[in-house]
Amino acid sequence: MRSLTAARLVLLDFDPIRSEALARALIELGSFEIARIATIAEAAAAGAADLFLIEGPSLAANDEGAAISPNPFSACRAPVILMLPEPTNEQRRMALRAGYTAVLSTPVPPRLLYRRIAQLLQNARRARRRSEEMLARGKRAQQQEQATPNDSGLVANAAE
Repeated sequence: MRSLTAARLVLLDFDPIRSEALARALIELGSFEIARIATIAEAAAAGAADLFLIEGPSLAANDEGAAISPNPFSACRAPVILMLPEPTNEQRRMALRAGYTAVLSTPVPPRLLYRRIAQLLQNARRARRRSEEMLARGKRAQQQEQATPNDSGLVANAAE
């Protein structure tokens, strides 16, 4: 799990005691940096993040997901884990539709959360690498097109 040593996580939780306990448990498992914030407005001050953890509100079992707000960090393109106390299947589906990468039931064992974070970070890094490779291939193909003379014009002139 050495990939987590350089990872920067942002934990959004309005409860400072719960936030401190979760951050401490995760730091004991790995040596990554965790920035704790209480509001979305504080996210800009927390700096760039590789992954966001959001401790969601307690939702009633009969609430079919109306209280699940859209992912506030979707523009960052970093994975976002929403942690809800005992989410129903419908609430999980609504959260995934709202742009969250994963939904976990709280309290989540720190080892399970650590593994899930590692998996999401690895997937994000692979996707980033693939997109960079595709971009580089596109640039190379464009450069080759510009470097090769227009053969179709030569053939048209020879046919006349």
